Formats: sequence, structure tokens, C-alpha cells
Amino acid sequence: MHYRREIKVAAAAEAAFAYLSDFENAAEWDPGIVEARRLTPPPTAVGSRFEVIARFRGRRQRFEYVVTELEEGSRIALRGEGEKALSDDVVTVAPAETGSRVTYEADLRLKGVYRVAEPFLGSTFRQMGDDALDGLAARLSR
Repeated sequence: MHYRREIKVAAAAEAAFAYLSDFENAAEWDPGIVEARRLTPPPTAVGSRFEVIARFRGRRQRFEYVVTELEEGSRIALRGEGEKALSDDVVTVAPAETGSRVTYEADLRLKGVYRVAEPFLGSTFRQMGDDALDGLAARLSR
């Protein structure tokens, strides 16, 4: 399942990227994240790890995310793995006329026997993504 959305935020690109690249902040803007914490010391770099507890259909799902690519100030890629799913997320940030433009892409794949449910979860996944990006836009436009 693929998700992609671009938003414009009031925060300058440098500040938006610094906030987003610390994935521990995900619980502040994504209503689907119950908690997030850094597992490796700062600063964020390739190999940095984060634990994220997501709520999906009322159940808590633990993911461990690792930064797989980092272009300081503009792009971060992370791979999240949980018991039932894998997620590859890419966030890019670019300056805009006022503030910055954030593009968020995610590919979510269910694992094992859960894969049969993928065709039925597309709209749920899109709604979760939209809720997260709406929260991010609100957070970075304060």
C-alpha cells in the first residue's frame, strides 16, 4: 500500500527538517502513534533507531524504525518493522515561498498471513496518513 502527500507548512525548511528527522517527535503530530522514543543517541544519522508504538484498529503495534538514508536538511528515509508489517517512509523538505513544503511517502506491507488483508485496508491506511499529515501541518504551522 503506497501513500504520498505534500503539505505546505509555516516553519522554515531547516526547522521543519530538524523536527521531522528526530522521529521521536512522531507521537506529537501523528494521532496514530501512542508513543515514540529514540533508541540511539542523537544526532540522527544513518543507522539511528527509534521505537514507535502505533495504534491500529484499537491495538498497539510496536515498530522499530531505522534511518536508512539521510541528506541533511532535505531528505530522510526510514524502514520500520513490526511483528505484522513493514513500512518504508521517505520524507523530503524543501523551502517554499513562505515556510516549507514537506512530502511524505510511505509503503506499508503486511507480513505473512496478514498480507491477504492488504486489499481491504487501503482506505484505512490513506486515512491514517491524512490524519498524520494534518497533524504535522498543524504542528509545523504554529
